Amino acid sequence: MSRRHRGNPGTTQKVAARPSDAAHAPAPPPSAVHVALAIIRNAVGLIGVLFLGWSAATLVVLYFADTIVGMWAVFAAVGFKFSNADPRQGFWASLDGTLTGFVVGLFLAAVVAVPLGMPLVIFFGASGQSWRQIASDPGLRTGIGVIASIGLLGAVRHVFTLADGQAGDALVKRTFAILMTRWILVLMLIYLLAVLLGRFGLYLIVLVYAAASVWSELAPDRFAQLIPDRRSPGDS
Repeated sequence: MSRRHRGNPGTTQKVAARPSDAAHAPAPPPSAVHVALAIIRNAVGLIGVLFLGWSAATLVVLYFADTIVGMWAVFAAVGFKFSNADPRQGFWASLDGTLTGFVVGLFLAAVVAVPLGMPLVIFFGASGQSWRQIASDPGLRTGIGVIASIGLLGAVRHVFTLADGQAGDALVKRTFAILMTRWILVLMLIYLLAVLLGRFGLYLIVLVYAAASVWSELAPDRFAQLIPDRRSPGDS
């Protein structure tokens, strides 16, 4: 009896350890269909620039707008959360939080847009790009409208995600990290190479942005950790 009893705890510990091992198991790799769709979707811009006569400068401006609007969506959702409004109580019950989130998101996005956008302005000046010509491109206005609509939907989605607690917080933080990391890669390219290449650097930026977007879709956690958070756990 005693010998059998001695052996049982070890067996019990091994069995109890299995659920935690399964919880930490690596996520399955993306399917071939997922990989193909991610590549095709993010290659549209590059194909348009190379073969359909799209303006590379306009596309780069839209990439910047997509980054800033995506950050605004995150900031707005965080502002909504800090207002202590509950989105599950309906629109009118959360109207105050909606206004607070919109204003907070607009302010923070404007603050972030200056340091993130200034290198792009310098690059356009060095490569001889005309802002007047970019602004007159009808594709720019259409793209901005689509990006703004997606940004509004993203803000709503982030609000409900943050309402899920710590798991939701982690997902929204990952979204912001992906946006920031992707644009930092573009800024690194501008500083290191694109300015020297002039107009050809625009095509390189489109290529890098498309590749980074594919990577962020197929391996979001790994991509978000390219620039690690150096804060201590107690600071988060």
